[in-house]
Amino acid sequence: MQEDLNQFVKNDVWYLVPKPTNTNVIGTKWIFKNKTDEQGNVVRNKAKLVAQGYTQIKGIDFDETFAPVARLESVRLLLAIACHLKFKLYQMDVKNSFFNGILNEEVYVEQPKGFEDPHYPNDVFWLKKALYGLKQAPRAWFKKDILFAQVYVDDIVVGSTSNLHVQ
Repeated sequence: MQEDLNQFVKNDVWYLVPKPTNTNVIGTKWIFKNKTDEQGNVVRNKAKLVAQGYTQIKGIDFDETFAPVARLESVRLLLAIACHLKFKLYQMDVKNSFFNGILNEEVYVEQPKGFEDPHYPNDVFWLKKALYGLKQAPRAWFKKDILFAQVYVDDIVVGSTSNLHVQ
């Protein structure tokens, strides 16, 4: 659990601030999971701190939600092309991906139980970046600049949501 909290500090996710008045403060909870090997033996215990997003109020804590997922047809098309052209495909998992999403709203969460600051036990965390469990977390992560490149023989087409990437 301390490893997870260290990632919050490393990624500049939150700031400890006095609890504001007339503001919805979202709770936090720990989610525990055992990682197993192929034989089913537990190799690692994992803990993840998540926001209790179900307590968020639409229009106050968030405006809209969004979940970017690949359509099954797109995945099947990629696999078919890879088989036909004998591509090697690689899969990766982005650790702490939501920590890359900067929030537009002012969101406050409680200090994790058992990890309260002894000097400021009544303070709350003001979130600068998204946290798992927030309604707007997928949208904040997905709103980053996107760059696409298409290559055909000796022609390249590049497009981006930001002019910085295509100049």
